[in-house]
This record gives sequence, C-alpha cells and structure tokens, in this order.
Amino acid sequence: MDDLQLHMISNLRPHSATNWRIKIRVTRMWQHMNGNAEIVGMSFIFADALGQRIQASVPAACLQQFENLLIEGETYDVHRFVVMQYPPMKKFICFENDIYIQLNHMTEIFVTEGVEFIPAQVFDFTDLSGLMEATTENKYLIDVVGILQQVGPITEFTNRRNQQQSAIHFRITDLHDSAQVVLHNDLAHNFNTQIQNAVRHPIIVIIASCRVHLDQGEPKLTNFPATRVFINHDHEAVGDLRDALRLANWVHN
Repeated sequence: MDDLQLHMISNLRPHSATNWRIKIRVTRMWQHMNGNAEIVGMSFIFADALGQRIQASVPAACLQQFENLLIEGETYDVHRFVVMQYPPMKKFICFENDIYIQLNHMTEIFVTEGVEFIPAQVFDFTDLSGLMEATTENKYLIDVVGILQQVGPITEFTNRRNQQQSAIHFRITDLHDSAQVVLHNDLAHNFNTQIQNAVRHPIIVIIASCRVHLDQGEPKLTNFPATRVFINHDHEAVGDLRDALRLANWVHN
C-alpha cells in the first residue's frame, strides 16, 4: 500500500494534485444510464470520519475496473484520484459541495477496517418550511425528513416517450409544515415495499438528494438517480421528530 499522507474530505482541492488518500465509507452508489438503457458511468457518495461527504464518479472507460470493487456500506482506503470542480452551470448536484472526485485507471482502493466511527449515512436537512425558497435554487438536491401521511397506491402510466412508468404519491410533515412527494419507477416500488414491511408506526421518512420544484403553486419533492429513501432510519433527526410527535400527542390528550 502506498505510504501517502491521509487526508480528510475537507482537505481536498480541485486540480492541485493526484496523490490524495482518504478513508471513507461508501454510503450510496448508483449507475448512470443513457437513453438506450446502457450503463455509461457510476457514482458513489463517500463519507469520512468527520461526517463530510463527497460524490465520486467513474467514467465509462473505467467501469470494468470499479463496478464490482466497491460495496455500499463498506469502508475503503482510496488512493490516487483527481479532484474536479463542477462546471458553473451544473444543476442538481447531490448536495451542497462544489467539488467531486473522479476515479481513474491510476486509482487504488483497499478494504479497510477499524473505522466504525465513519457514519453509515450523512444528511444535511432542509426544513419543510424552507421548500418554497428552495424551489428557486436548482443547483443542489436536498435532504428532508418527515412523518409519512396520505400514501396513495402505485400508479402506472405511459410518458411522452411512450415508456411505461410507475409512481407513488404521499405527503410528509414535520408537525408544522408538510410537503407532497412523488417517487417514480424502481424507487416507488422499493418505497412501497418498505412501508408495507415497516414495524414501527407512524413511519418517519428521510429522502436524501431529492429535487424540489413548484407544482400548481406548491413545492413538490421528487426523485433523481441519486435519491435514496430511508424508513425509520436510526438517526437523531428521526428520534427528535418521534419525540416531538409523542409530546404533541400527550399535550392534546
């Protein structure tokens, strides 16, 4: 293994070097598809021990090198990669960070242990009261948390490209404000399965890296390829919301 200096994600700078080394957990991963349903790239979310996160991308030319190398949830020592700046007009970045990692044929990845202190997931929540303001900003996707309400059935429809699509509609609330949500296709089916199997009620939902836009004058949340939904996740924000709900019920009773 290279004897490179260990860096934190906050130390990374674009275009300044390639001999970076970070210890991270892969918290999310997904494939990029073109219009012909061909895989043209992969992306990952890396998190470090300080709770910082960054997106890492693999171009099509390096897919074979990385597609089976990284496993979601596992921790790795990642060496020799390029740090890039997002283009100024780039839209729908996974979260607020203006740089990303590009893995390449020089990158080395080693499984590492003894790093249980790296969080399983990292979020930066936008309050539901701030969604209207967030609709004016399309540079970044956002994270939200709320109590599940008004879940509809999965619906099937044909889009303008004559492709079969699925959707599920519901609302979330933080006891002060609420928002409508629509999830599409695989994520809709995955979400429906999760809520059917949920043991604890009411269900509290975290939606990571979702898009917010205006629909008939009201903010609506929807999914992108990077979006992930967590049901009753073991996170402080979920516990706080459940405690607030318990207190509200006690006061009203």
